[in-house]
Amino acid sequence: SGAKNSGRGRQRAHRSPCLSHDTRPLTASKPRVGAILLGAGFARRFGSDKRTAPLGNSTVAETTLDRYAEAFDELRLVVRTEDDALAELAAPYATIIKTEQAHLGMGHSLAAGFEKLPWQWAFVGLLDMPFVKVATLRRLKQHAAFTQYQIIRPQLHPSTDGFVTTPAPHGHPIGFHSSLFDAVAEARGDAGARDLLKSQRDRIENVLVADAGVIKDIDHPLDLAGI
Repeated sequence: SGAKNSGRGRQRAHRSPCLSHDTRPLTASKPRVGAILLGAGFARRFGSDKRTAPLGNSTVAETTLDRYAEAFDELRLVVRTEDDALAELAAPYATIIKTEQAHLGMGHSLAAGFEKLPWQWAFVGLLDMPFVKVATLRRLKQHAAFTQYQIIRPQLHPSTDGFVTTPAPHGHPIGFHSSLFDAVAEARGDAGARDLLKSQRDRIENVLVADAGVIKDIDHPLDLAGI
Protein backbone atom coordinates (compact mmCIF):
# COMPACT_ATOMS: atom_id res chain seq x y z
CA SER A 1 0.00 0.00 0.00
CA GLY A 2 2.92 2.37 0.55
CA ALA A 3 1.47 3.59 3.83
CA LYS A 4 3.13 3.53 7.22
CA ASN A 5 0.97 3.75 10.29
CA SER A 6 2.53 5.18 13.44
CA GLY A 7 -0.48 4.15 15.52
CA ARG A 8 -1.92 0.75 16.24
CA GLY A 9 -5.32 -0.46 15.12
CA ARG A 10 -6.90 -3.88 15.25
CA GLN A 11 -7.46 -5.74 12.01
CA ARG A 12 -10.97 -5.13 10.73
CA ALA A 13 -12.83 -7.99 9.14
CA HIS A 14 -13.79 -7.58 5.48
CA ARG A 15 -17.24 -6.16 4.96
CA SER A 16 -19.21 -5.66 1.80
CA PRO A 17 -21.05 -2.38 1.23
CA CYS A 18 -24.41 -2.49 2.95
CA LEU A 19 -27.28 -2.10 0.50
CA SER A 20 -30.06 -2.30 3.05
CA HIS A 21 -32.88 0.23 3.09
CA ASP A 22 -33.64 -0.54 6.74
CA THR A 23 -34.94 2.58 8.46
CA ARG A 24 -33.24 1.80 11.76
CA PRO A 25 -30.01 3.57 12.75
CA LEU A 26 -26.93 1.83 11.35
CA THR A 27 -24.92 2.07 14.53
CA ALA A 28 -25.19 1.83 18.28
CA SER A 29 -26.27 4.93 20.18
CA LYS A 30 -22.63 5.84 20.83
CA PRO A 31 -20.59 4.74 17.80
CA ARG A 32 -16.89 5.43 17.61
CA VAL A 33 -16.67 8.31 15.18
CA GLY A 34 -13.29 9.50 13.94
CA ALA A 35 -11.97 11.82 11.25
CA ILE A 36 -9.32 11.36 8.58
CA LEU A 37 -7.63 14.57 7.47
CA LEU A 38 -5.92 14.55 4.09
CA GLY A 39 -2.78 16.66 4.16
CA ALA A 40 -0.52 15.14 1.52
CA GLY A 41 -1.22 17.62 -1.28
CA PHE A 42 1.51 19.65 -2.96
CA ALA A 43 -0.03 23.17 -2.75
CA ARG A 44 1.35 24.24 -6.13
CA ARG A 45 -1.00 27.23 -6.44
CA PHE A 46 -0.12 28.55 -2.97
CA GLY A 47 3.57 28.92 -3.77
CA SER A 48 4.86 27.47 -0.49
CA ASP A 49 3.74 24.93 2.11
CA LYS A 50 0.30 26.24 3.03
CA ARG A 51 -0.07 23.61 5.74
CA THR A 52 2.45 25.39 7.94
CA ALA A 53 1.50 28.92 6.84
CA PRO A 54 0.65 31.26 9.75
CA LEU A 55 -3.02 31.59 10.61
CA GLY A 56 -3.74 33.89 13.53
CA ASN A 57 -1.53 32.75 16.42
CA SER A 58 -1.16 29.29 14.94
CA THR A 59 -0.75 27.59 11.56
CA VAL A 60 -3.25 26.31 9.01
CA ALA A 61 -2.56 22.69 9.96
CA GLU A 62 -2.74 23.21 13.72
CA THR A 63 -5.97 25.20 13.44
CA THR A 64 -7.66 22.46 11.43
CA LEU A 65 -6.35 19.69 13.68
CA ASP A 66 -7.40 21.50 16.84
CA ARG A 67 -10.96 21.97 15.63
CA TYR A 68 -11.37 18.37 14.52
CA ALA A 69 -9.80 17.10 17.77
CA GLU A 70 -12.45 18.97 19.76
CA ALA A 71 -15.26 17.24 17.89
CA PHE A 72 -14.20 13.68 17.03
CA ASP A 73 -13.17 10.64 19.07
CA GLU A 74 -9.94 10.08 17.17
CA LEU A 75 -8.01 11.59 14.26
CA ARG A 76 -5.78 10.29 11.52
CA LEU A 77 -3.67 12.60 9.37
CA VAL A 78 -2.35 11.45 6.00
CA VAL A 79 0.91 13.12 4.92
CA ARG A 80 3.79 12.43 2.56
CA THR A 81 6.75 10.32 3.68
CA GLU A 82 9.05 13.36 3.71
CA ASP A 83 6.70 15.45 5.91
CA ASP A 84 8.67 14.91 9.12
CA ALA A 85 8.20 18.46 10.45
CA LEU A 86 4.46 18.42 9.81
CA ALA A 87 4.16 14.96 11.36
CA GLU A 88 5.91 16.15 14.50
CA LEU A 89 3.67 19.21 14.70
CA ALA A 90 0.53 17.09 14.27
CA ALA A 91 1.51 14.20 16.54
CA PRO A 92 -0.27 15.58 19.64
CA TYR A 93 -3.53 15.63 17.71
CA ALA A 94 -3.58 12.62 15.42
CA THR A 95 -2.19 9.26 14.39
CA ILE A 96 0.15 9.99 11.49
CA ILE A 97 -0.23 7.97 8.28
CA LYS A 98 2.64 8.45 5.83
CA THR A 99 2.09 7.53 2.19
CA GLU A 100 4.61 7.25 -0.63
CA GLN A 101 1.86 7.53 -3.24
CA ALA A 102 0.54 11.04 -2.64
CA HIS A 103 1.86 12.17 -6.03
CA LEU A 104 -0.57 9.75 -7.69
CA GLY A 105 -3.62 11.66 -6.46
CA MET A 106 -5.95 12.18 -3.53
CA GLY A 107 -7.48 8.73 -3.94
CA HIS A 108 -4.24 7.08 -2.85
CA SER A 109 -4.07 9.27 0.27
CA LEU A 110 -7.67 8.37 1.03
CA ALA A 111 -6.93 4.66 0.68
CA ALA A 112 -3.95 4.97 3.03
CA GLY A 113 -6.09 6.68 5.66
CA PHE A 114 -8.71 3.93 5.62
CA GLU A 115 -6.32 1.01 6.19
CA LYS A 116 -7.25 -1.17 9.19
CA LEU A 117 -9.74 1.39 10.45
CA PRO A 118 -11.55 0.24 13.65
CA TRP A 119 -14.19 2.97 13.79
CA GLN A 120 -17.91 2.79 13.05
CA TRP A 121 -17.83 6.10 11.15
CA ALA A 122 -15.03 8.03 9.48
CA PHE A 123 -15.38 11.67 8.39
CA VAL A 124 -12.99 12.77 5.67
CA GLY A 125 -11.75 16.34 5.88
CA LEU A 126 -9.03 18.42 4.24
CA LEU A 127 -6.13 19.89 6.18
CA ASP A 128 -6.33 23.14 4.18
CA MET A 129 -9.91 23.83 5.33
CA PRO A 130 -9.36 25.39 8.79
CA PHE A 131 -12.45 27.59 8.86
CA VAL A 132 -15.11 24.95 9.59
CA LYS A 133 -16.67 25.53 13.00
CA VAL A 134 -16.34 23.05 15.85
CA ALA A 135 -20.12 23.23 16.35
CA THR A 136 -20.62 22.09 12.75
CA LEU A 137 -18.24 19.16 13.20
CA ARG A 138 -19.99 18.12 16.40
CA ARG A 139 -23.37 18.27 14.71
CA LEU A 140 -22.19 16.02 11.89
CA LYS A 141 -20.69 13.58 14.38
CA GLN A 142 -23.91 13.48 16.40
CA HIS A 143 -25.84 12.76 13.21
CA ALA A 144 -23.91 9.50 12.82
CA ALA A 145 -25.60 8.05 15.92
CA PHE A 146 -29.10 7.99 14.46
CA THR A 147 -28.96 8.30 10.68
CA GLN A 148 -30.27 5.48 8.50
CA TYR A 149 -27.93 6.50 5.69
CA GLN A 150 -24.38 5.31 5.04
CA ILE A 151 -22.92 8.66 3.99
CA ILE A 152 -23.30 12.03 5.72
CA ARG A 153 -22.41 15.18 3.81
CA PRO A 154 -22.69 18.84 4.88
CA GLN A 155 -24.53 21.14 2.51
CA LEU A 156 -24.47 24.90 2.77
CA HIS A 157 -27.89 26.54 3.09
CA PRO A 158 -29.04 27.84 -0.32
CA SER A 159 -28.85 31.60 -0.68
CA THR A 160 -31.65 33.72 -2.12
CA ASP A 161 -31.37 37.29 -3.39
CA GLY A 162 -35.16 37.74 -3.53
CA PHE A 163 -35.48 36.49 -7.07
CA VAL A 164 -33.12 33.59 -7.63
CA THR A 165 -32.15 30.81 -5.24
CA THR A 166 -28.54 29.76 -5.68
CA PRO A 167 -28.01 25.97 -5.47
CA ALA A 168 -26.41 24.93 -2.20
CA PRO A 169 -22.89 23.47 -2.58
CA HIS A 170 -21.76 20.35 -0.74
CA GLY A 171 -18.68 20.42 1.46
CA HIS A 172 -16.40 18.61 3.90
CA PRO A 173 -16.03 16.62 6.01
CA ILE A 174 -17.94 13.72 4.45
CA GLY A 175 -18.81 10.83 6.76
CA PHE A 176 -18.70 7.18 5.69
CA HIS A 177 -20.23 4.28 7.63
CA SER A 178 -17.95 1.29 8.23
CA SER A 179 -19.94 -0.79 5.72
CA LEU A 180 -18.34 1.39 3.02
CA PHE A 181 -14.77 1.47 4.35
CA ASP A 182 -13.55 -1.23 1.95
CA ALA A 183 -15.06 0.63 -1.00
CA VAL A 184 -13.44 3.91 0.07
CA ALA A 185 -10.09 2.15 0.49
CA GLU A 186 -10.22 1.20 -3.20
CA ALA A 187 -10.07 4.88 -4.24
CA ARG A 188 -7.28 5.80 -6.63
CA GLY A 189 -6.12 8.81 -8.63
CA ASP A 190 -7.41 12.36 -8.37
CA ALA A 191 -11.09 11.38 -8.28
CA GLY A 192 -10.89 10.42 -4.60
CA ALA A 193 -14.28 9.16 -3.46
CA ARG A 194 -16.27 10.97 -6.17
CA ASP A 195 -17.12 7.77 -8.04
CA LEU A 196 -18.33 6.15 -4.83
CA LEU A 197 -20.49 9.17 -4.00
CA LYS A 198 -22.08 8.94 -7.44
CA SER A 199 -22.80 5.23 -7.19
CA GLN A 200 -24.17 5.58 -3.64
CA ARG A 201 -26.09 8.85 -4.14
CA ASP A 202 -29.32 7.38 -2.73
CA ARG A 203 -27.49 6.53 0.49
CA ILE A 204 -26.29 10.08 1.16
CA GLU A 205 -27.85 12.29 3.81
CA ASN A 206 -27.17 15.97 3.13
CA VAL A 207 -27.12 17.94 6.37
CA LEU A 208 -27.91 21.64 5.86
CA VAL A 209 -25.49 23.96 7.68
CA ALA A 210 -24.99 27.72 7.80
CA ASP A 211 -21.21 27.38 8.04
CA ALA A 212 -19.26 28.53 4.97
CA GLY A 213 -16.22 26.81 6.48
CA VAL A 214 -17.43 23.51 5.00
CA ILE A 215 -16.62 24.80 1.50
CA LYS A 216 -13.84 27.35 2.10
CA ASP A 217 -10.32 26.12 1.50
CA ILE A 218 -6.96 27.83 1.05
CA ASP A 219 -5.45 28.00 -2.41
CA HIS A 220 -3.60 31.34 -2.31
CA PRO A 221 -1.93 33.43 0.41
CA LEU A 222 -4.68 36.04 0.01
CA ASP A 223 -7.15 33.45 1.35
CA LEU A 224 -5.46 33.96 4.75
CA ALA A 225 -5.61 37.77 4.66
CA GLY A 226 -7.53 39.46 7.42
CA ILE A 227 -7.77 36.36 9.58
